[in-house]
Amino acid sequence: MELDLPCPRASPDTPSTRYAIADVHYWDNELNQLPLHYRGWVLQERLLAPRVLHFCPNQLVWECAEMDAAEAYPDGLPAIPASKGKTRFKSLDPLTDGKRQRYSGARDADSRFFAHELWRNIVGTYTKSALTNPGDKLVALSGIAKRMRTIIADEYAVGMWRRYLASELLWRVSDHAQRGFLPNNRPARYRAPSFSWTSVDGSISPGRLEDYSTVCSIEDIKIDYATEDTTGLINGGYLIIKSTLKRLQLRCTDKPGTYLLTINGRDIGHGMRTCLDVCEPSFDAENEAQRLFAAPIQGPLDSHPSWTVPSLGGLILQHRTDGVFSRLGVWSTDQAEEIDFIQAPHGNEVSLPCLVYSSQEHMHTIKIV
Repeated sequence: MELDLPCPRASPDTPSTRYAIADVHYWDNELNQLPLHYRGWVLQERLLAPRVLHFCPNQLVWECAEMDAAEAYPDGLPAIPASKGKTRFKSLDPLTDGKRQRYSGARDADSRFFAHELWRNIVGTYTKSALTNPGDKLVALSGIAKRMRTIIADEYAVGMWRRYLASELLWRVSDHAQRGFLPNNRPARYRAPSFSWTSVDGSISPGRLEDYSTVCSIEDIKIDYATEDTTGLINGGYLIIKSTLKRLQLRCTDKPGTYLLTINGRDIGHGMRTCLDVCEPSFDAENEAQRLFAAPIQGPLDSHPSWTVPSLGGLILQHRTDGVFSRLGVWSTDQAEEIDFIQAPHGNEVSLPCLVYSSQEHMHTIKIV
């Protein structure tokens, strides 16, 4: 819609100015939030088809690699709605859409990450959708993964990619899931190793892609595929990672999704943020058996000029047996005192469960399944 409006402070002889009025959520309201697009299999069909004509409640809507259009905007979306929401979904162009997504909510636009940013957008959209059969989680994404493998030029790793796998490990469930409004869960039947977001049903925020700030190293990853398709079903898998383990205790609070942490015997304040993959009512048994650990993965980020607040983030792990762990969630802090304490060596490190301990590096090599 366009209107000619006079300037209230101008003289009567001043000509009016033409203004364009647009709904910034137009594309989400007309297309993205339709019930059909909350079905997991539909995303693959929508993304891989060269052109899609949507029969929406109010009008026909068009998507292709070159343009998003509608009956209201037959020549393409105007600038304002085109810059908001999940538009240009089918473009998959790293230099335009990957760059735009990197800028959105980010503090840098490193071109190395543009192609991977496209995948982060896909994962965020896909995990908001539902599947009738939870076992289809990997299969319903398989076609997209094959297409993206040619664009990203990287090794696919159960919903993530090998090149920046360390930072991708810090995926987290949505805030609504953390607070118990839309709780996530892990299916009763095995589907994926716990370090992958594909092991969880529910909305996911993918890990922020970085490579300059990791404080761990990925030593190896092994996946037992059910078939020759390396983007499909798997029978099992594990990750070998080198990090610095810290003994951890988790205590639930009266506020859903909020936990108090003790690391190496020290109570950590509210500067420590935790996000569990699946909310639990109590960790008393795990605390008593000393099976919980924190493993720093990324940070502090003050080494990069575009980051103004140092932060440190890592995994919450549960020890299973003989240096083998499973993931429970993630943690992060931007408090300098807490960062210094967590990063400092502690006398009990040599006795913590792991596959190999390096006294020179103060690091533990562990397996995550």
